[in-house]
Amino acid sequence: MITLIATSPLLSLTIVGPLAGPVNPKQVMAVTLWVTGFLCLLNIALALFFRRRHRKEVFSYYIVCAVEIAIFAFALLFYFGVITRSQIPYPLPPKLPVNRAEIAAALAIGIGLFPAAYWHSINLSELPSRIAEDGKMLRNREGSVHINRAPGEWMN
Repeated sequence: MITLIATSPLLSLTIVGPLAGPVNPKQVMAVTLWVTGFLCLLNIALALFFRRRHRKEVFSYYIVCAVEIAIFAFALLFYFGVITRSQIPYPLPPKLPVNRAEIAAALAIGIGLFPAAYWHSINLSELPSRIAEDGKMLRNREGSVHINRAPGEWMN
């Protein structure tokens, strides 16, 4: 028998038994609560930090934040027992290796990270050239700070 114990000041999770076995949906929802809360705050921070960019980008952060709040509320209601398993529609086929809670957690992570990944992605084929450009810039500057002293800059 394998025992996995993960503890932190904010979250205590203990799984006893084979790791490939079924996972308690309540524990998955507890992790989903933390993840959706973090991703909601992340999208708010990104919207505030990049507020001078295109309106579509900032609007996408707010939309995803609203979706994450809805997922957070649903997970919270499920965690406290207001919503039960029998009240959740769309039953999965039997003997599936995942349950609905695990699918919801994966969707919450994917939805929450989508805008940041979409707006700040780079093409992997461009990565070596960008690294080379950064290296040239550092070599030209010799890794030091240069202050451009224009005449009269330091005069009162």
